Amino acid sequence: MRKKSIAVVGRVAEGVELLDGQTVKTKILCEELLRCFPECKLICVDTYQYRKNFLSILVQMIRAFLECEHIFILLSRNGRKFFIPVLTGINIIFRRRLYHDVVGGALPDEAKKCPALRKQLQRFEVNWVEFSAMKEQLKEIGVTNVEVLPNFKRLQILSAEQLPVQWQEPFVFTMFSRVLKEKGMETAAKAITEVNGRFGKKRAVLRIYGAVENCYKEAFELLLEQYKDCVSYMGCIPFDQSVEVLRDSYMLLFPSVYRGEGMPGTIIDAFSAGLPVIATDWHFNGELVRNGETGYCYDWRNEELLTEHIIYAIEHPKEVNSMRKFCLKEAKKYTPDVSMKQICARMNSCKK
Repeated sequence: MRKKSIAVVGRVAEGVELLDGQTVKTKILCEELLRCFPECKLICVDTYQYRKNFLSILVQMIRAFLECEHIFILLSRNGRKFFIPVLTGINIIFRRRLYHDVVGGALPDEAKKCPALRKQLQRFEVNWVEFSAMKEQLKEIGVTNVEVLPNFKRLQILSAEQLPVQWQEPFVFTMFSRVLKEKGMETAAKAITEVNGRFGKKRAVLRIYGAVENCYKEAFELLLEQYKDCVSYMGCIPFDQSVEVLRDSYMLLFPSVYRGEGMPGTIIDAFSAGLPVIATDWHFNGELVRNGETGYCYDWRNEELLTEHIIYAIEHPKEVNSMRKFCLKEAKKYTPDVSMKQICARMNSCKK
Protein backbone atom coordinates (compact mmCIF):
# COMPACT_ATOMS: atom_id res chain seq x y z
CA MET A 1 0.00 0.00 0.00
CA ARG A 2 1.38 3.37 -0.99
CA LYS A 3 -0.14 5.38 1.84
CA LYS A 4 0.51 4.39 5.43
CA SER A 5 -2.96 5.14 6.76
CA ILE A 6 -6.28 3.32 6.55
CA ALA A 7 -9.65 4.88 7.38
CA VAL A 8 -12.84 3.34 8.71
CA VAL A 9 -16.08 5.31 8.52
CA GLY A 10 -18.73 3.90 10.86
CA ARG A 11 -20.26 4.01 14.30
CA VAL A 12 -17.76 3.29 17.06
CA ALA A 13 -19.43 5.40 19.77
CA GLU A 14 -16.20 5.89 21.69
CA GLY A 15 -16.86 6.13 25.41
CA VAL A 16 -20.45 4.90 25.07
CA GLU A 17 -21.50 1.33 25.79
CA LEU A 18 -23.27 0.33 22.57
CA LEU A 19 -23.50 -3.37 21.72
CA ASP A 20 -25.66 -3.23 18.60
CA GLY A 21 -24.56 -5.10 15.49
CA GLN A 22 -23.41 -2.04 13.57
CA THR A 23 -21.17 -0.75 16.35
CA VAL A 24 -19.72 -4.17 17.16
CA LYS A 25 -19.04 -4.90 13.49
CA THR A 26 -17.23 -1.58 13.03
CA LYS A 27 -15.09 -2.06 16.13
CA ILE A 28 -14.15 -5.58 15.11
CA LEU A 29 -13.06 -4.46 11.64
CA CYS A 30 -10.91 -1.71 13.17
CA GLU A 31 -9.23 -4.24 15.46
CA GLU A 32 -8.58 -6.71 12.66
CA LEU A 33 -7.17 -4.09 10.29
CA LEU A 34 -4.68 -3.09 13.00
CA ARG A 35 -3.73 -6.76 13.43
CA CYS A 36 -3.13 -7.19 9.71
CA PHE A 37 -1.42 -3.81 9.14
CA PRO A 38 0.38 -2.91 12.39
CA GLU A 39 2.66 -0.49 10.53
CA CYS A 40 -0.32 1.59 9.36
CA LYS A 41 -2.14 4.37 11.13
CA LEU A 42 -5.86 3.79 11.47
CA ILE A 43 -8.11 6.84 11.18
CA CYS A 44 -11.57 6.18 12.60
CA VAL A 45 -14.33 8.53 11.50
CA ASP A 46 -16.97 7.89 14.15
CA THR A 47 -20.48 8.52 12.79
CA TYR A 48 -22.17 8.24 16.19
CA GLN A 49 -24.79 11.01 16.55
CA TYR A 50 -23.89 12.20 13.07
CA ARG A 51 -26.72 14.70 12.74
CA LYS A 52 -25.46 16.54 15.83
CA ASN A 53 -21.77 16.28 14.88
CA PHE A 54 -21.92 16.52 11.10
CA LEU A 55 -19.40 19.35 10.63
CA SER A 56 -16.82 17.63 12.82
CA ILE A 57 -17.38 14.32 11.00
CA LEU A 58 -17.06 16.03 7.62
CA VAL A 59 -13.69 17.51 8.63
CA GLN A 60 -12.53 14.04 9.74
CA MET A 61 -13.69 12.55 6.44
CA ILE A 62 -11.74 15.07 4.41
CA ARG A 63 -8.67 14.30 6.52
CA ALA A 64 -9.20 10.60 5.81
CA PHE A 65 -9.34 11.25 2.07
CA LEU A 66 -6.18 13.35 2.27
CA GLU A 67 -4.18 10.75 4.20
CA CYS A 68 -5.57 7.37 3.19
CA GLU A 69 -5.66 5.28 0.06
CA HIS A 70 -8.04 2.68 1.54
CA ILE A 71 -11.31 3.75 3.18
CA PHE A 72 -13.81 1.28 4.67
CA ILE A 73 -17.42 2.31 5.06
CA LEU A 74 -19.88 0.62 7.48
CA LEU A 75 -23.25 2.34 7.67
CA SER A 76 -26.78 1.31 8.56
CA ARG A 77 -29.93 2.34 6.72
CA ASN A 78 -30.12 5.98 7.85
CA GLY A 79 -26.36 6.43 7.70
CA ARG A 80 -26.31 5.21 4.10
CA LYS A 81 -28.87 7.80 3.04
CA PHE A 82 -26.90 10.53 4.74
CA PHE A 83 -23.27 9.68 4.00
CA ILE A 84 -23.00 7.63 0.81
CA PRO A 85 -23.75 10.65 -1.44
CA VAL A 86 -21.19 12.67 0.55
CA LEU A 87 -18.47 10.00 0.39
CA THR A 88 -18.89 9.16 -3.29
CA GLY A 89 -19.05 12.88 -4.10
CA ILE A 90 -15.81 13.64 -2.26
CA ASN A 91 -14.14 10.70 -3.96
CA ILE A 92 -14.73 12.19 -7.39
CA ILE A 93 -11.89 14.56 -6.41
CA PHE A 94 -9.61 12.25 -4.42
CA ARG A 95 -10.05 8.92 -6.26
CA ARG A 96 -9.44 6.74 -3.20
CA ARG A 97 -10.35 3.08 -2.86
CA LEU A 98 -13.71 2.86 -1.08
CA TYR A 99 -14.87 -0.47 0.34
CA HIS A 100 -18.50 -0.70 1.37
CA ASP A 101 -18.89 -3.30 4.14
CA VAL A 102 -22.69 -3.52 4.22
CA VAL A 103 -24.43 -3.49 7.61
CA GLY A 104 -27.69 -5.41 7.85
CA GLY A 105 -29.89 -6.91 5.17
CA ALA A 106 -31.95 -3.97 3.93
CA LEU A 107 -29.65 -2.69 1.16
CA PRO A 108 -31.24 -4.61 -1.77
CA ASP A 109 -34.67 -3.14 -1.01
CA GLU A 110 -33.21 0.34 -0.55
CA ALA A 111 -31.32 0.16 -3.83
CA LYS A 112 -34.34 -1.20 -5.69
CA LYS A 113 -36.34 1.88 -4.70
CA CYS A 114 -33.55 4.40 -5.33
CA PRO A 115 -31.80 4.64 -8.75
CA ALA A 116 -29.36 7.23 -7.36
CA LEU A 117 -28.22 4.79 -4.69
CA ARG A 118 -27.60 2.09 -7.30
CA LYS A 119 -25.29 4.45 -9.19
CA GLN A 120 -23.47 5.39 -5.98
CA LEU A 121 -22.94 1.73 -5.05
CA GLN A 122 -21.25 1.16 -8.41
CA ARG A 123 -18.62 3.75 -7.46
CA PHE A 124 -17.24 1.60 -4.64
CA GLU A 125 -14.39 -0.83 -5.18
CA VAL A 126 -16.71 -3.47 -3.79
CA ASN A 127 -19.92 -3.86 -1.84
CA TRP A 128 -19.43 -6.67 0.67
CA VAL A 129 -22.76 -8.24 1.64
CA GLU A 130 -23.30 -10.96 4.21
CA PHE A 131 -25.37 -13.43 2.15
CA SER A 132 -25.37 -14.83 -1.37
CA ALA A 133 -29.08 -14.01 -1.67
CA MET A 134 -28.27 -10.32 -1.11
CA LYS A 135 -25.65 -10.47 -3.85
CA GLU A 136 -28.14 -11.97 -6.29
CA GLN A 137 -30.80 -9.39 -5.44
CA LEU A 138 -28.36 -6.55 -6.07
CA LYS A 139 -27.16 -8.07 -9.34
CA GLU A 140 -30.76 -8.26 -10.55
CA ILE A 141 -31.08 -4.46 -10.25
CA GLY A 142 -27.74 -3.71 -11.89
CA VAL A 143 -25.32 -3.48 -8.94
CA THR A 144 -22.52 -5.73 -10.13
CA ASN A 145 -19.53 -4.96 -7.87
CA VAL A 146 -20.74 -7.21 -5.07
CA GLU A 147 -18.99 -9.95 -3.09
CA VAL A 148 -20.16 -12.09 -0.19
CA LEU A 149 -18.24 -11.39 3.02
CA PRO A 150 -19.88 -13.01 6.05
CA ASN A 151 -20.06 -11.25 9.38
CA PHE A 152 -17.19 -12.34 11.64
CA LYS A 153 -16.02 -12.20 15.24
CA ARG A 154 -12.83 -13.14 17.07
CA LEU A 155 -14.23 -15.64 19.56
CA GLN A 156 -12.83 -18.65 21.36
CA ILE A 157 -14.75 -21.47 19.67
CA LEU A 158 -15.38 -24.34 22.07
CA SER A 159 -13.99 -27.78 21.35
CA ALA A 160 -16.31 -30.78 21.08
CA GLU A 161 -14.94 -32.03 24.42
CA GLN A 162 -16.11 -28.84 26.14
CA LEU A 163 -19.74 -29.31 25.15
CA PRO A 164 -22.20 -30.27 27.88
CA VAL A 165 -24.06 -33.54 27.29
CA GLN A 166 -26.35 -33.73 30.34
CA TRP A 167 -29.16 -31.29 31.01
CA GLN A 168 -31.19 -30.54 34.08
CA GLU A 169 -34.63 -29.04 34.06
CA PRO A 170 -35.70 -26.40 33.56
CA PHE A 171 -34.05 -26.15 30.13
CA VAL A 172 -32.42 -22.74 29.68
CA PHE A 173 -33.25 -20.96 26.42
CA THR A 174 -31.38 -17.71 25.80
CA MET A 175 -31.79 -14.51 23.80
CA PHE A 176 -28.71 -12.36 23.24
CA SER A 177 -29.42 -9.21 21.22
CA ARG A 178 -30.68 -5.68 21.41
CA VAL A 179 -33.82 -5.71 23.50
CA LEU A 180 -36.75 -4.38 21.50
CA LYS A 181 -40.10 -5.71 20.37
CA GLU A 182 -39.05 -6.47 16.79
CA LYS A 183 -36.34 -8.82 18.04
CA GLY A 184 -39.11 -11.07 19.34
CA MET A 185 -38.93 -10.62 23.10
CA GLU A 186 -42.68 -10.91 23.59
CA THR A 187 -42.95 -13.79 21.15
CA ALA A 188 -40.29 -15.74 23.04
CA ALA A 189 -41.76 -15.02 26.48
CA LYS A 190 -45.22 -16.14 25.37
CA ALA A 191 -43.78 -19.29 23.78
CA ILE A 192 -41.91 -20.31 26.96
CA THR A 193 -45.04 -19.75 29.03
CA GLU A 194 -47.11 -21.79 26.60
CA VAL A 195 -44.56 -24.61 26.69
CA ASN A 196 -44.70 -24.80 30.48
CA GLY A 197 -48.47 -24.66 30.40
CA ARG A 198 -48.68 -27.62 28.08
CA PHE A 199 -46.33 -29.70 30.21
CA GLY A 200 -48.07 -28.64 33.40
CA LYS A 201 -44.79 -27.69 35.05
CA LYS A 202 -41.79 -25.38 34.50
CA ARG A 203 -39.65 -27.24 31.98
CA ALA A 204 -38.22 -24.16 30.26
CA VAL A 205 -36.96 -20.71 31.24
CA LEU A 206 -35.81 -17.76 29.17
CA ARG A 207 -32.75 -15.63 29.89
CA ILE A 208 -32.40 -12.35 28.03
CA TYR A 209 -29.07 -10.54 27.55
CA GLY A 210 -28.58 -7.23 25.77
CA ALA A 211 -29.04 -3.49 25.86
CA VAL A 212 -32.64 -2.37 26.31
CA GLU A 213 -33.66 0.24 23.72
CA ASN A 214 -35.01 3.43 25.30
CA CYS A 215 -38.25 3.20 23.35
CA TYR A 216 -38.89 -0.29 24.75
CA LYS A 217 -37.88 0.09 28.41
CA GLU A 218 -41.36 0.57 29.84
CA ALA A 219 -42.89 -2.24 27.80
CA PHE A 220 -39.99 -4.54 28.68
CA GLU A 221 -40.42 -3.90 32.40
CA LEU A 222 -44.09 -4.88 32.08
CA LEU A 223 -43.09 -8.00 30.15
CA LEU A 224 -40.66 -9.06 32.87
CA GLU A 225 -43.31 -8.56 35.51
CA GLN A 226 -45.92 -10.49 33.54
CA TYR A 227 -43.62 -13.45 32.88
CA LYS A 228 -41.45 -13.28 36.00
CA ASP A 229 -41.92 -16.97 36.77
CA CYS A 230 -39.98 -18.03 33.68
CA VAL A 231 -38.26 -14.97 32.10
CA SER A 232 -35.18 -13.21 33.51
CA TYR A 233 -33.22 -10.20 32.28
CA MET A 234 -29.48 -10.79 32.76
CA GLY A 235 -28.11 -7.41 31.65
CA CYS A 236 -25.39 -6.60 29.10
CA ILE A 237 -22.16 -8.45 28.45
CA PRO A 238 -19.26 -7.58 26.12
CA PHE A 239 -19.46 -9.36 22.77
CA ASP A 240 -16.14 -11.11 23.37
CA GLN A 241 -17.54 -12.82 26.49
CA SER A 242 -20.56 -14.28 24.75
CA VAL A 243 -19.28 -17.85 24.39
CA GLU A 244 -18.65 -18.22 28.11
CA VAL A 245 -22.14 -16.92 28.90
CA LEU A 246 -23.96 -19.00 26.28
CA ARG A 247 -22.20 -22.34 26.71
CA ASP A 248 -24.50 -23.60 29.48
CA SER A 249 -27.73 -22.72 27.66
CA TYR A 250 -29.75 -25.37 25.87
CA MET A 251 -30.58 -23.37 22.73
CA LEU A 252 -30.61 -19.79 21.45
CA LEU A 253 -33.95 -18.25 20.48
CA PHE A 254 -33.99 -15.73 17.65
CA PRO A 255 -37.61 -14.90 16.74
CA SER A 256 -36.63 -11.61 15.10
CA VAL A 257 -38.67 -9.66 12.56
CA TYR A 258 -36.41 -6.60 12.75
CA ARG A 259 -36.54 -4.88 9.37
CA GLY A 260 -32.81 -4.24 9.07
CA GLU A 261 -31.73 -7.77 10.04
CA GLY A 262 -28.65 -9.04 8.22
CA MET A 263 -26.29 -11.74 9.50
CA PRO A 264 -26.97 -11.60 13.25
CA GLY A 265 -23.79 -11.68 15.30
CA THR A 266 -25.71 -13.44 18.05
CA ILE A 267 -26.03 -16.55 15.87
CA ILE A 268 -22.25 -16.58 15.36
CA ASP A 269 -21.90 -16.32 19.14
CA ALA A 270 -24.26 -19.26 19.55
CA PHE A 271 -22.46 -21.45 17.02
CA SER A 272 -19.12 -20.69 18.69
CA ALA A 273 -20.60 -21.94 21.97
CA GLY A 274 -22.00 -25.05 20.25
CA LEU A 275 -25.52 -23.75 20.71
CA PRO A 276 -28.24 -24.68 18.18
CA VAL A 277 -30.66 -21.89 17.24
CA ILE A 278 -34.41 -21.68 16.80
CA ALA A 279 -34.97 -18.73 14.45
CA THR A 280 -37.55 -17.20 12.19
CA ASP A 281 -36.95 -17.52 8.45
CA TRP A 282 -37.04 -13.72 8.36
CA HIS A 283 -34.80 -12.15 5.69
CA PHE A 284 -31.74 -14.41 5.33
CA ASN A 285 -31.84 -16.50 8.51
CA GLY A 286 -32.51 -19.61 6.45
CA GLU A 287 -29.03 -19.33 4.92
CA LEU A 288 -27.50 -19.34 8.37
CA VAL A 289 -29.64 -21.77 10.39
CA ARG A 290 -30.12 -25.11 8.65
CA ASN A 291 -32.96 -27.31 9.85
CA GLY A 292 -31.76 -30.34 11.76
CA GLU A 293 -28.08 -29.35 11.50
CA THR A 294 -27.60 -26.08 13.35
CA GLY A 295 -31.11 -25.57 14.64
CA TYR A 296 -34.62 -24.98 13.34
CA CYS A 297 -36.02 -22.24 11.11
CA TYR A 298 -39.74 -21.54 11.09
CA ASP A 299 -42.18 -19.32 9.18
CA TRP A 300 -42.03 -15.92 10.86
CA ARG A 301 -45.73 -15.37 10.17
CA ASN A 302 -46.69 -18.28 12.44
CA GLU A 303 -45.54 -17.54 16.00
CA GLU A 304 -47.06 -20.79 17.27
CA LEU A 305 -44.30 -22.68 15.48
CA LEU A 306 -41.77 -21.31 17.97
CA THR A 307 -43.67 -23.04 20.77
CA GLU A 308 -43.76 -26.29 18.79
CA HIS A 309 -40.01 -26.20 18.11
CA ILE A 310 -39.20 -25.55 21.78
CA ILE A 311 -41.36 -28.50 22.83
CA TYR A 312 -39.74 -30.71 20.21
CA ALA A 313 -36.26 -29.67 21.36
CA ILE A 314 -37.07 -30.43 25.00
CA GLU A 315 -38.39 -33.87 24.05
CA HIS A 316 -35.41 -34.69 21.80
CA PRO A 317 -32.22 -33.79 23.70
CA LYS A 318 -30.14 -36.34 21.77
CA GLU A 319 -31.01 -34.61 18.52
CA VAL A 320 -30.16 -31.21 19.99
CA ASN A 321 -26.84 -32.55 21.30
CA SER A 322 -26.01 -34.01 17.89
CA MET A 323 -26.41 -30.56 16.33
CA ARG A 324 -23.82 -29.01 18.64
CA LYS A 325 -20.83 -30.35 16.68
CA PHE A 326 -22.34 -29.01 13.47
CA CYS A 327 -22.61 -25.61 15.14
CA LEU A 328 -18.92 -25.64 16.11
CA LYS A 329 -17.95 -26.57 12.56
CA GLU A 330 -20.15 -23.79 11.19
CA ALA A 331 -18.61 -21.24 13.56
CA LYS A 332 -15.24 -21.64 11.84
CA LYS A 333 -16.67 -19.99 8.70
CA TYR A 334 -17.15 -16.74 10.61
CA THR A 335 -13.68 -16.09 12.00
CA PRO A 336 -11.54 -13.03 11.20
CA ASP A 337 -8.79 -15.26 9.82
CA VAL A 338 -11.11 -16.35 7.01
CA SER A 339 -12.63 -12.97 6.22
CA MET A 340 -9.48 -10.86 6.50
CA LYS A 341 -7.81 -12.95 3.78
CA GLN A 342 -10.56 -11.82 1.43
CA ILE A 343 -10.31 -8.21 2.59
CA CYS A 344 -6.52 -8.10 2.25
CA ALA A 345 -6.67 -9.69 -1.19
CA ARG A 346 -9.03 -6.98 -2.36
CA MET A 347 -6.85 -4.22 -0.87
CA ASN A 348 -3.76 -5.62 -2.61
CA SER A 349 -5.44 -5.84 -6.01
CA CYS A 350 -4.60 -2.21 -6.74
CA LYS A 351 -5.87 -0.68 -9.93
CA LYS A 352 -3.12 0.30 -12.31
